Amino acid sequence: MAEFWKQLGAWGGIFSGIQFAIITLGIMLFYPEGYDFLNNTFSSLGLTVTNGYATPINHALFAIAGTVAAGASVPFWLSIRTVFTESTPQKVISWIGTILGLAAAPFLASLTIFAGDVFPLEHGLSTILFFILFALAIGVYSFGILLNKEYDNKFALVGFVVAILDIVYIFFIGTAWMQKVAVYGMILYSVFQGYRLRQVFAE
Repeated sequence: MAEFWKQLGAWGGIFSGIQFAIITLGIMLFYPEGYDFLNNTFSSLGLTVTNGYATPINHALFAIAGTVAAGASVPFWLSIRTVFTESTPQKVISWIGTILGLAAAPFLASLTIFAGDVFPLEHGLSTILFFILFALAIGVYSFGILLNKEYDNKFALVGFVVAILDIVYIFFIGTAWMQKVAVYGMILYSVFQGYRLRQVFAE
């Protein structure tokens, strides 16, 4: 049973990223008057009214994508912690990383549930908190990976890069194209890290 839950967590990382990418791409394809990939944000995919058109389906799909991703990330953060237990520093780092990751999850859901055109404050605050907490979580885990001799250090490098991209987006370059870079970076991190966990748990 323990191995099942670990594998579930690994698959959670893979599934959360892939389904979010697919659903949001679908919304982009049917975006009223066309979606400008470099100049429209992800938030615009979840508006209740877009370019004068009522878009409740877009909002619902966006909320589903974010909520499912948030839910699937919970077993991921719980399972990755079990890999870093060889020493006290690893245990401390993994607990901190997991707590930060779990704390980020509800804000991922809420930023998609609270449409930016109806709840701008809630949406904006949720977005900021999600990016910061997720960046901190993967940054902390990247240090844990460096301490784990059996874990490939390239995953630490990817984690540091994605964490930096998230922070740059929130605090320095808040453009739509930078958001795309940061979000797709998080998606790739989630998928690759989930794939790596599957390998670790299969050994």
